[in-house]
Amino acid sequence: MFRPIGAVMLMSLALGGIAPALAATPAADAAATVAEARKVVAENYVLPKVAAKLAAALAAGEAAGHYRGLSGAALADRMSADLHGVTADRHLSVSYDPRTAAMLASAPRGEDGPPPPEYVRRVIRGNAGVRALEVLPGNVRYLAYDGFVWDTPAAAEAIATAMRFLKDGDAIIIDLRRNGGGSPEAVAAIAAYFLPAGTPLARFEMRGRPGETSVTPAAPFSLAGKPAYVLTSGGTASAAEEFATHVSAFGFATLVGTTTAGAAFRNDIVPLPGGYLLSVSVGRPVHAKTGGDWEAKGVAPAIAVPAEDALKRAEVEAMARILAAAPTGEKDDDNRLLAYYRALAAPVTPALPAAAYAGRYGDRTVAATADGLTIRRGERLAMRLIAIAPDRFVPETDPGLQFRFVTEDGQVVAVEADRGDGDVTRYAREAVR
Repeated sequence: MFRPIGAVMLMSLALGGIAPALAATPAADAAATVAEARKVVAENYVLPKVAAKLAAALAAGEAAGHYRGLSGAALADRMSADLHGVTADRHLSVSYDPRTAAMLASAPRGEDGPPPPEYVRRVIRGNAGVRALEVLPGNVRYLAYDGFVWDTPAAAEAIATAMRFLKDGDAIIIDLRRNGGGSPEAVAAIAAYFLPAGTPLARFEMRGRPGETSVTPAAPFSLAGKPAYVLTSGGTASAAEEFATHVSAFGFATLVGTTTAGAAFRNDIVPLPGGYLLSVSVGRPVHAKTGGDWEAKGVAPAIAVPAEDALKRAEVEAMARILAAAPTGEKDDDNRLLAYYRALAAPVTPALPAAAYAGRYGDRTVAATADGLTIRRGERLAMRLIAIAPDRFVPETDPGLQFRFVTEDGQVVAVEADRGDGDVTRYAREAVR
């Protein structure tokens, strides 16, 4: 059954440039929009007592003239403000999106059937939320995942491809800092690679319907036991928080970053007259292991660092784990990579100003830029140099190679290139003409 994904995920698809530009759509009379919104929240909001208050807040707003003369985003924002005066539920909102409203109207909530073609196209163009797959130095495999998308073969294949990519890594980093949520089915599909098949995850208590507990399906292989890190931020929400809760509760990875958004309820997206969308919370999760949820409090990381620093900290942690388990023949190389990652996380101040290192050294040219130093060999592309010690640098794209600058009487006279294999090559600095 096609079930429209959450409001945050729909928004991320549109903001990512996946949806076509919205066509100009005349707004329906505000009264019709408000009346339908009142009906939907009264009949569907997960907490019946709060549902009655939400419907009353919209009625009061209409009586007070809050919506008179408004249309488009202005009306949506005013209605959302009145709803949020009752509850801080981050899944509850009204938005103006005629194109998506029309798409969802073609697949009414609760009906069986395939997803609309436009939704399928969005999933394909957005690669089902899989934004980036990258091999970082030391064979740390990085996945940037921006939405737990499901309901199409393309979404299932995108997840399977990402997991196959992670499989051969010596450590794993999954970046959920921009992940606004999506489908519990996608959460279960990814969790299945870390947990045994049939592991109970969470029960969603839906208003008027018995709760159903999600479980992990069978996965073709396991990632359990690999050093794994999951990055979070205040923008990590909804289904992404469910996954973060599994990470914390089952311990198959380490959360790094900041506490998540605190948006636990499960929501449906309902089209309203005039091209509006109402995101309404229809269920509440109960975690199978903890018995709790993350509504209004979020999920706290095991390693708390500013969200913008989470990747660098995870890289250090991952490389340290790789080094600890490395065979003897790889430890020297891995020590070099750990020094590189540590320098990225905590920059080292060079012994001299950048301009003091600039010059030509054999077939290599070192240049001072606004961002520091670069090195270029012949006509190849320049590489940024990262200081790992006051007189020692590594290229950002080849951190196994180290350059040590040699000084005499405070002047740089040469550079030594060292690959760690015992062969150190010295290049004298050419005299400035």
